[in-house]
Amino acid sequence: MKNQKKAIVLGITATMLMPVCFNGGTAEAAAADTDVAAMQAEINDLTARLTDLENSLAAAKEKQEAAKSEKKAEKEAPTIKWSGSTKSGYMYDETKTGKIKTEAKILARTVVDKTYDVGIGLKFKSTSSEPNDGKYSSETNKVKLEQAYVGRSFGPVYVKAGTQTVTLGEGLWLSKSSVNQFTANYKMTPRDTLYAGYGRDSQDYLVNDTNKDYNPPARTRLLKFAQYQHDFAKDAYAGLYFGTQQPERYFGIYGSTPIVGKLGICAEYVRNTNKNKPFQVENKKGTSIGYGYDYTGANKNTQGYVIGLNYGKAKKKGTFGITAEYLNVDQNLFMDDNYTDWDDYITANGFKGSGLIMDYATSDHSKLSLLRYWAHTNPDGANVDEYGNSLEKSPHYSTYLKFTTEF
Repeated sequence: MKNQKKAIVLGITATMLMPVCFNGGTAEAAAADTDVAAMQAEINDLTARLTDLENSLAAAKEKQEAAKSEKKAEKEAPTIKWSGSTKSGYMYDETKTGKIKTEAKILARTVVDKTYDVGIGLKFKSTSSEPNDGKYSSETNKVKLEQAYVGRSFGPVYVKAGTQTVTLGEGLWLSKSSVNQFTANYKMTPRDTLYAGYGRDSQDYLVNDTNKDYNPPARTRLLKFAQYQHDFAKDAYAGLYFGTQQPERYFGIYGSTPIVGKLGICAEYVRNTNKNKPFQVENKKGTSIGYGYDYTGANKNTQGYVIGLNYGKAKKKGTFGITAEYLNVDQNLFMDDNYTDWDDYITANGFKGSGLIMDYATSDHSKLSLLRYWAHTNPDGANVDEYGNSLEKSPHYSTYLKFTTEF
């Protein structure tokens, strides 16, 4: 730019001086001097303008580079992605007691240094029970750390460490958040996946004191598992798993497949091979710490299964889904019912019966659901309590209307 400016100035100067060089008269020379002075002023003005133009171009280039650097920094900075869900419902069971249940979840996720996946999430839960049989109404409010993990991919293997959600099969044994685990998901082929985990089963609600004597939270137990799944096609898969939730040892198989059109079937079978069931453990104050069973003595394997027929899925606004289920779960299959996906129904007392679930999508991210179950407990006469009494079979009937949203 500077060389171009010099060339322009020299060219203009030479043009203006030509009349002087070839004009010999005095009057003409005086007039030429006047013209030269005027042109020199124009040259000076032009030089100043060219200098200003150079400065403007340099400033514009500097501003453009700064904008590029800022945009690059913004692109490389971690972006937090928020998601969550809400659930509000009313449940009425065979005790003629109504419960108002609400739940909210929120999760924040980001990627650090283009390498590590980081997530943290909380769950807020409230349950209010109506007064019944001379009992006062009650309310329980809980806050729980649901997710707090760091994950990273190593080729086809994705590892995650920290508090996270773990689900095996269809969730009959294990479908639980707030589990403290080290997990690895290995994509062996586009259709074959190996999933394994090791850690503790769950941390309790944040508002609880693990050292208090009365009504303490349940103590955590060793939890480890391995699962293999093969995908045959979309919505068609089968798998098996085995694992330990101290002292229980589980083995399970599961699968799902479309039958015709929108009609499909899914099932899961789980077996507990630990025959030596521990009796309920209490602390020095005589309060249960959530480890052991109220009824023991059968000394045999326990098992359970679920079969479901489903038609349609409530995903987009105006769509609906219907599922009919049958469950048969032995007494003492699970020490803690909070880990099964059917935790509103299955307990250590067993569960045997059928259910009907109807979902309707009120929008693309919300649905209204009605769940109805007709069942009873499934006791084994060989299991007795500390007084030698076995558990009597009792009915279970429940209706649950709930509205859920996702965002």
